[in-house]
Amino acid sequence: MTTTLITGGAGFIGQHLTAHLTAAGRQVLVLDRTGQATFDDPAVSVILGDIRDPTAVTEAMSHADSWVHLAGVLGTQETVTNPRPAAETNVLGGLNVLEAAAQYRLPGVNIAVGNWWMLNTYAITKTTVEKFAAMYRDERHIAVSVVRALNAYGPGQSIAAPYGPSKVRKIMPSFICRALTGNPIEIYGDGQQIMDMIHVSDVAWALAATLTYTEEHGALSQPIEAGTGRRTTVREIAETIVAAAGSTSVIHHLPMRPGETPGAEVLADTSTLLGIANPALFTTLETGAANTVAWYAQHWLPSWLADHPAPTETAGR
Repeated sequence: MTTTLITGGAGFIGQHLTAHLTAAGRQVLVLDRTGQATFDDPAVSVILGDIRDPTAVTEAMSHADSWVHLAGVLGTQETVTNPRPAAETNVLGGLNVLEAAAQYRLPGVNIAVGNWWMLNTYAITKTTVEKFAAMYRDERHIAVSVVRALNAYGPGQSIAAPYGPSKVRKIMPSFICRALTGNPIEIYGDGQQIMDMIHVSDVAWALAATLTYTEEHGALSQPIEAGTGRRTTVREIAETIVAAAGSTSVIHHLPMRPGETPGAEVLADTSTLLGIANPALFTTLETGAANTVAWYAQHWLPSWLADHPAPTETAGR
């Protein structure tokens, strides 16, 4: 049975990819530094380790037949003022993964970003590793393919303050938590930025399909762009969430944050998916928003309401 190493497998995309691969009959070895993930599936093993540690990465890779590299420091505006930790993890950690794959001559997939052209720490560091992956493919003849994941969302995505502990604000949890509690939905800028929202199950599908192709045929010569190709504005995303939640939330506009580009368009070229995955079968935004809102309503909202009870009228007033 094939064993696939997933770096960052305890993360949002990693957990969905793990479930997808084990359902397909693979063994999965998760390398993650958080120590927070637990998997009930006996087909999943977890190694506690940091991709910045080349020994840990090499040891994990020695037990695998293939790999998917997801681990990294996230954040757009969150990393602008202090890029070093993200650079050390994303660039040097990515090199550790590629070097370990080269040592054992193992095929794999490196995740990259759809906004590869933006000048923020996350885009710069992930695109640097994308270029290194191409160098390892062409110069060292390692079967490594690249998947540029667009804006993934879905059940289980971490929640930032004031609704959760995450340090990185992601658009869907932010909008959904505000909609479910009836608070204003905050949009940075005029809301006309174009985002290609892809359900996390479809990201997992694209990653798994690319891995299988790479194992059977070798590395793809160009990156796969995992997205729907649908031009959706941030304002439209917010309106879709409000509708899915049956909410009365209003939409407020705030100034753009550092590291973000006014009027930006981040859209997948779905032609790159031909022969790998069929974007016509991807989850629509309306369907994905509905099932994601339902997940947060069931798994997050009750605890939030328990900790933040609605104010009651004072007797006699």
